[in-house]
Amino acid sequence: MKRSATVSNPFTNSVAGGSDFCDRRQELAELERLVQDGQSIVLSSPRRYGKTSLALHLQERLREQQFLTVYVDFFSVLSEQDFVTKLAKAVVAGIGRGASPDNFGSRLANLFRSFTVTFEARPEGIVVSTALAPGTSPTTGLDDVMEGLFNYVEKNHRKACCVFDEFQEIATLPESKRIEGTLRSHIQMHKSISFVYVGSRRQLLMDMFGKNRPFYGSCGFMTLSSISSDDFVPYIVQKFSESGKTCSPDIALLIYDHVAGYPSYVQRLAAFAWGMTETVCTKDIVAASWNALLDDTTALFEATWTGLSPIERRALTSLAVEPTSQPSAYEYLQRYHVPASSMQKAIEALKMLDLVEYDKEWHLVDPVMAAWIKDTRSTTI
Repeated sequence: MKRSATVSNPFTNSVAGGSDFCDRRQELAELERLVQDGQSIVLSSPRRYGKTSLALHLQERLREQQFLTVYVDFFSVLSEQDFVTKLAKAVVAGIGRGASPDNFGSRLANLFRSFTVTFEARPEGIVVSTALAPGTSPTTGLDDVMEGLFNYVEKNHRKACCVFDEFQEIATLPESKRIEGTLRSHIQMHKSISFVYVGSRRQLLMDMFGKNRPFYGSCGFMTLSSISSDDFVPYIVQKFSESGKTCSPDIALLIYDHVAGYPSYVQRLAAFAWGMTETVCTKDIVAASWNALLDDTTALFEATWTGLSPIERRALTSLAVEPTSQPSAYEYLQRYHVPASSMQKAIEALKMLDLVEYDKEWHLVDPVMAAWIKDTRSTTI
């Protein structure tokens, strides 16, 4: 089976934009309506379900309506100061969007008091750097960023939407409660900016908006489900067709079902199948693509596996092999050699890592990881 040398693979393994954006019409319309009404939303789902693509697509639509948009990814946040610096840089980038090197500086005049902002015009665009002034505390810096943002919006009579991606990572910082409290104290005083809090470690994210936390009662919630086969199958068929290859609806459905409709895996499995298809995609090609997907994800799964305790590995393996509504049942515990006193604690830890979830029964969130465990780890339990 040869790979095409003339047409690029039409399936994406990254943030989906433009024609790569599949469905989510209902969710996009609802998010747009809520933001237009000045509301803030918690947007959650398992990893790689399309949250970031949806949030960025939302901001594209809002910019067409003259909204100021700010996007910041907190996935790699290391400290309170790192959080504040990332936020300041994102605000600068949002306000400066579309400006030329000649007027970029004037847009930012008097925006912050506590930051040094530098920028450089490069062929790929304007590159921004922000640095907290020496001796300034991160809390003072955060106050400054939020005040600067709100003042800019009010002065220019604009509405704005800020997307805080992987927002739950703030909860891993020692100063998380202080950050949350400072943010909420500013946000509750202004209605001209909507915030979309995006996260994939769902339990950690939900805890941030629970009782006795600063953000409690501050916004609504939206949970993304998987994209239905009614939308994904025609998308797969069309992408093959547009690139000069054929994939029947039955084979497209086979691709979808192989990964239980998990959005990013549908894209990745379809990408492998497309790459192995010369003219017509077949069941054998899908089977070979499935093996390639398992090989491709092994390093990531092994890293996750290595980070678990022995009891957590046993619990995860048991749920991969045999999802159940009663993981503490005597026969189940005996079958998978997990002590009764340890199973519930292990499941809570795995749930916090967003590796397992409950929907009529406990099961793994990631269907490919479940298959990988059954293939490579279940014999070692």
